[in-house]
Amino acid sequence: MSDRFVTAELDAGVLHVRLNRPDRLNAVSEELYADLELALGEADAPEVRAVLLSGAGRAFCAGADLKAHATRPRTAAERRAYIWAGQRACRRLQSLPQPVIAAVHGHAIGAGAELALSADVLVCAADASFRLPEVGLGTFVGGGITHRLPLLVGQLRAKQLMLFGRPLSAEDAHAWGLVAEIVEGDRLLERATDLARELAQLPATSARFAKEGLNRGPAVSLDDALVYEAEALIACMSTEDWSEGVQAFTQRNEEGSG
Repeated sequence: MSDRFVTAELDAGVLHVRLNRPDRLNAVSEELYADLELALGEADAPEVRAVLLSGAGRAFCAGADLKAHATRPRTAAERRAYIWAGQRACRRLQSLPQPVIAAVHGHAIGAGAELALSADVLVCAADASFRLPEVGLGTFVGGGITHRLPLLVGQLRAKQLMLFGRPLSAEDAHAWGLVAEIVEGDRLLERATDLARELAQLPATSARFAKEGLNRGPAVSLDDALVYEAEALIACMSTEDWSEGVQAFTQRNEEGSG
């Protein structure tokens, strides 16, 4: 798929979804959200085993297009539709059965940070920074960030990020556990693609259960988690991937002890 504000390309099991509005630093709009929803819909294809999200140009995403907000009056219904388009985009990224990697460079501000933090694994360039300035601007966050951010960094740091609205550097984001790796900018897409391809090689059923189980983990009891794991394991044991994995593990052990 290729359209005005988002591109999506499938290669080696990885669906590379790229925000493609570089002249506005990939600022989100109704049109971008609509294109993003279509692009993520391509993940429904069985050959898609992982998703890579990135931004074209000088930044990952500078957040809401405030110029458009200032010059384009919206009705109450249009405001609600715009807000829920962003909510659906983040929810879709978080709930995709495939693992999602976000490659972040430059600014990830507001809605841009919310999209990035909806991924399962973040890789960022050394110049990347994250910022949630909404509260200071008299607006508010979206994308489930009030639920997701405390789980990622804890209540104290989540409040610090939201209330002060100051930029969080790549180095600090890594130290806080938000970012898995920091790489030089010219290697960002290469490294993120390598990681996405590695995830694409995982047994699909096991990867899906892992993502779903970890996402639901904080909201369920230990007993519920045990039941989920047991049922997931039973389901995995009926797949060809399980048989091949057991055979490969046994063979490696035999060769190692020989």
